[in-house]
Amino acid sequence: MKIKAYFAILVLAAALGCSQNPKPVTGAVNQFDSDSYLTLLTTDNVIQSTKQALVAGSFPASIAGNVKTALNGLITAYDVADTAYLAYHTAALSGTATAQQQAAVKSGLNNVSAATTTLLTAKGGQ
Repeated sequence: MKIKAYFAILVLAAALGCSQNPKPVTGAVNQFDSDSYLTLLTTDNVIQSTKQALVAGSFPASIAGNVKTALNGLITAYDVADTAYLAYHTAALSGTATAQQQAAVKSGLNNVSAATTTLLTAKGGQ
């Protein structure tokens, strides 16, 4: 049940980029920076809650292995996206961010989204 809430927050964070007057996160350079940060923050919450659920044995044995595999995929995607985001954010703060850095963040976040979907599928909608 928690994963559904986290996924909904993830979708909401992504949708914020589409709203007409979104309010950026304090310290963000621009709306893209803010949206990227919120997506990564939400993803980290999904990762941590899923880890806790695995340790607590909250998943049936029949799906626990698939959940762990999908979680590891999400962690890998998150790490790549986070690294790209930190490079972009640092450069953006100094006014030197490039289109390639922003594209790397977008690509990383797309991979995070796909990995999140894979995790939700592995959990069977839990």
